[in-house]
Amino acid sequence: EKQTKMGRGGVTPLLYKTFSAEMQQALTDYCNRHGRLFVSGSYVATDLWQNPLAASQKSDRDFATKVLKYAWRNDKASTIGKVKYVVSPLSESDKEVSYYNELNEESYAVESPDAIVPTDSCAYTAFRYSENNLSAGVAYKGDYKTCILGFPFEALRTASEREALMRAILTFFN
Repeated sequence: EKQTKMGRGGVTPLLYKTFSAEMQQALTDYCNRHGRLFVSGSYVATDLWQNPLAASQKSDRDFATKVLKYAWRNDKASTIGKVKYVVSPLSESDKEVSYYNELNEESYAVESPDAIVPTDSCAYTAFRYSENNLSAGVAYKGDYKTCILGFPFEALRTASEREALMRAILTFFN
């Protein structure tokens, strides 16, 4: 999700904020109870740092950096739709997966994935975009665990890629 206008501009408030204040509080409380949190999407950082329709709020950026342990680097991070695992505590593999990045009959096209970077000494890059090595995903292992992807999980091209990635995340969370 990303904050956007619905209907005529200025008539209705922006809708679909990635993390509303209520959601931020619920996720913070969950993490503080040693939760495990997986988030994926094209605008997980852009909506908080660079949305042209909404001014960036310090509270939103603090939530991402201090609770979820990532920060925005840039949007439109990849054009070819390929991501590689980085050898890390989340994975011992260096395999590559791909997501839909063009119009097709199977899934929506991911037009603007986010590059995100770790913001804590216990957080690390777990995935990189193949074409430019920008960080595509961040995992954090501390009092709780998070895995944040700058591209949508559901847009991965094959069931086997989705299953393998989810297995790696769940193993990391265990």
